[in-house]
Amino acid sequence: MPLEAHSITVKQWEKSSTGISPLRTAWQVCVPEQNGAIEPTILGGKTPARLKGMTSVIYDKQAMPEHVEFLIKRIKAFHRLKKTPNNQKKVALLYWNHPPGKQNIGPSYMNCFESMATILSALKKEGYNININAISKEEVKKRIMLGGRNIGSWAPGELEQLISDKGVVQIPLAEYSKWFEKLPFGFQKSVTNQWGNVEESDIMIKNSNIIIPLVNLGNIILLPQPSRGFGEDPEKLYHDPKIYPHHQYIAFYLWLKKKFNVDAIISLGKHGTHEWLPGKQIGLSRNCPPEILIQDIPNIYPYIVDNIGEGIQAKRRGRGIIIDHLIPPLKKGGVYMEYRELTAVIDSYHNAQVTNFELAREKLKTAHKLIIKLGIDKDLSLKELNDEAIEEVEHYILELQEKLIPYGNHTFGLSPTGEELFELTNAICEKSPEIDTKEMTHRLNTCGPNEIASLIKALNGEYIAAAEGNDPVRNPKAVPTGHNFYGFNIDKVPSKEAFVMGKKMAKKMIDEYRQKHDTYPDKLGIILWSTELQRNEGASIAAIFHLLGVTPVWDKKDQVIDLKVVPGALLRRPRIDVLIQMSGLFRDSYSKLIELLDKAVLMAGSIKDVENFIAINNNKIELALLEKGYSKNDACQYSKLRIFGPMPGAYVHALQELIPNSGVWEDEKEIADVFIHHGSFAYGKTIWGKPLKSAYKNNLKAVKITMHTRSSNLYYMLDNDDMFAFLGGLSLAVKSQANTYPDTIVANMQDGKTVTLENLPKSIGKALRSRYLNPKWIKGMQKEEYSGAKAMDEFVENLWGFQVTTPFAVDKTHWEEIHDVYVKDKYNLDMKKFFDKHNPWALQSMTARMLEADRKEYWQAPEEMKKSLAKTYVTSVIEKGVACCEHTCNNPMLQQYVTNIISLFGLMSPRELEQFKMTIAKATGKTQGENEAENLKMRENLTKTIEEIKKDEDIKAKTEGKAMEGFELVDEKQQETKITASGSSWVIMVIIGVILMLLFAGYRKKSR
Repeated sequence: MPLEAHSITVKQWEKSSTGISPLRTAWQVCVPEQNGAIEPTILGGKTPARLKGMTSVIYDKQAMPEHVEFLIKRIKAFHRLKKTPNNQKKVALLYWNHPPGKQNIGPSYMNCFESMATILSALKKEGYNININAISKEEVKKRIMLGGRNIGSWAPGELEQLISDKGVVQIPLAEYSKWFEKLPFGFQKSVTNQWGNVEESDIMIKNSNIIIPLVNLGNIILLPQPSRGFGEDPEKLYHDPKIYPHHQYIAFYLWLKKKFNVDAIISLGKHGTHEWLPGKQIGLSRNCPPEILIQDIPNIYPYIVDNIGEGIQAKRRGRGIIIDHLIPPLKKGGVYMEYRELTAVIDSYHNAQVTNFELAREKLKTAHKLIIKLGIDKDLSLKELNDEAIEEVEHYILELQEKLIPYGNHTFGLSPTGEELFELTNAICEKSPEIDTKEMTHRLNTCGPNEIASLIKALNGEYIAAAEGNDPVRNPKAVPTGHNFYGFNIDKVPSKEAFVMGKKMAKKMIDEYRQKHDTYPDKLGIILWSTELQRNEGASIAAIFHLLGVTPVWDKKDQVIDLKVVPGALLRRPRIDVLIQMSGLFRDSYSKLIELLDKAVLMAGSIKDVENFIAINNNKIELALLEKGYSKNDACQYSKLRIFGPMPGAYVHALQELIPNSGVWEDEKEIADVFIHHGSFAYGKTIWGKPLKSAYKNNLKAVKITMHTRSSNLYYMLDNDDMFAFLGGLSLAVKSQANTYPDTIVANMQDGKTVTLENLPKSIGKALRSRYLNPKWIKGMQKEEYSGAKAMDEFVENLWGFQVTTPFAVDKTHWEEIHDVYVKDKYNLDMKKFFDKHNPWALQSMTARMLEADRKEYWQAPEEMKKSLAKTYVTSVIEKGVACCEHTCNNPMLQQYVTNIISLFGLMSPRELEQFKMTIAKATGKTQGENEAENLKMRENLTKTIEEIKKDEDIKAKTEGKAMEGFELVDEKQQETKITASGSSWVIMVIIGVILMLLFAGYRKKSR
């Protein structure tokens, strides 16, 4: 996909953080993607040639020779895939093990080991050279657990054990240094500034060798993509919003090309880290880390169909060829155990009300006890259990019963069968009754074969057809899978349908807040994700517009071309202010929308026909900025900014890495400071990524509601760390500035037709009760073996994230229920046997996390429960070895806490306790005392960093007339400039022609 820098010159493009402009992304990138185009590559742009007269400039076209050469190399690489016999092709199959830990291998909602076995079997049938006779998931798992894992720098003993297997690759530092010296100087400097020279690094380095774990199967190798190393250096985690790859990460990609001579990479599942490295947003330069590391290696990327937003990032920044795969089967959660008992008690209470008042009162007491025991009163914020509350509980249980839940994971290349096929078909057709069930069953049946066929085609350098993606329940056109999905056209955001939904959402938030507080909310904090926008076509954008009192203007093609103000007489309420917190991916994908939102804020803030909270808050922020020392002009301009996100080039949210690493931080005040430090870069039409912490903090002070949407039928509150990092993080940041938590809201839009608002406690409670505590969900995950246990551990980790950021939303009954279901096995699901056989480190991680919640006093575990957790954890470490994730091996204070519990209650013999200590010491290479001393030193070293990140931006430089950090956007307008037809422009045209011919040839081959 050839790109050109249009309205800005090549030199302006080189300095920009965005790459190609927001205006050009729609037609230069989005439209070609709908036709299956891949690998957007900037090839040239304009350069001033000479002045014409005294006023206008004549522009020439200028090719970028390095970029042209790079694209040609990549085209040749795909051509080699066409010509090279399969038995000679070398392929690296990458999987995810980030952060490091034995319990944490595999992608989102995919059975990792079974998918690998399915792919390897298919490749062997195609003639690929694979030196393994019995390809099974068990054999794949065995080999990966032995030699194919990432190891944190906190566990040198584990690394020694990995090396002793002799299957790993060892790259001498001297050899790597020669490779590194040939990389672009700017990139080298950025890496060494953050990580030092390779000799100073300790991430996967031993005895002057860089260690690359892998499973060697001949011409096919299995490797974990390197960990990004966020947890290796707490100071970086606190301070650096943009982190470059460390030396082992760089060596990994260079070795693939220089030593293994890889022909292609298969990046297995959502999602890796390569596409999230620093660099331009779209239209990367040759100095951007993703481009430097990918070299000319084709990157084939199986990706879950329900995550278009992040998949697009893999396409645009990671040069990924997407092959979308199906979601897991979905079933209705139903009512189980205690909830069935509670329903029966409530029914008998209603019956007794008619016949026997005393009996009814006793039944109500029984219901009351059950509701309290389960914590449902906390979910629903019930003040007293009267008839109205009982009715609310009944509705709640009905919601749980009807909720769709995933039943296990998907295996790439396999279609659902039997009851699972029937249930998924029904889930889709129930929401889209116009679709014939037989047709949908057929389409689902073809998913597995399509996925494998497309993978084989991609490895043959053939064209992969484009198709719509999204949650198949919301968009049945996403089935069958096996395609190169594309995203919703940004020119149509918000769609007219989404605008209707957004208005409903905004109105409900206002009305419910007024009902609760008897006043209007003057400001809302709204989170914007690219992934959510792809699912709901911009309903959150529409909600923001309606809160502000503006409306989009659509043309005849349903494209948004402008905004207009809704008159106060029609609005009939105040204009509500907004703080917009966006992800780095949203910034990259929807720069044009950022400009539109900025325009909406400015328009709304200037209107005086009704009470205007935007204008009121502008004045407050301006006064605060003047007090900070800003000039009148700057204070006025910055007071009107409402869109904030990470630094240009930064993506990973610090809270996703920091909160799990709980041995590093002391309290949630630090967490809030880190969130603000990383998320307070301002964006708008003329400002792009300025660090404006003072303006951001003053915005936070007025926020009364924080809101995030949830539009997927698959992904729920505790399925990934993004929800707590954004919604929890923003709410905690508000609390840090306003001294009170905002109303924290989740807007559910799974069916695409209605909007329901839930407060955060209810939303988390529903997630736990409908899925993670539900025997049906557990049985579905048990059949996935290792991957299912991993999913169980993940939901506990993500509950911990909410516990830290929004403690009001996580009740003690949540932790108690998790203990009873997973440790005590109250549903008799053979949990211990399941974990011991398939993934004992998952249970080890879960129990360690619950003990950590108790240690840090977020939860006061009952004494018997505390003893049960400690004994389960220690026994697992002794019998199965330590998981060595961040909160086990990298948390000496937890180890000491557990030791104290064991000793205090005499739960194990002195010999067993010593075995536990020895196991940890062997993994970490240090005694308990040495680990504690090192932890104390780490905290002392962090003191200066913690104080530094609390500081606002330096305004002295600005008042002295020097430019602050951040990229000033060029106002892109249609210019009447003449462009000469030079030889360089012909080069670009020829390249474009060649690419189009290759695409056409691929299409014709497909059609035959």
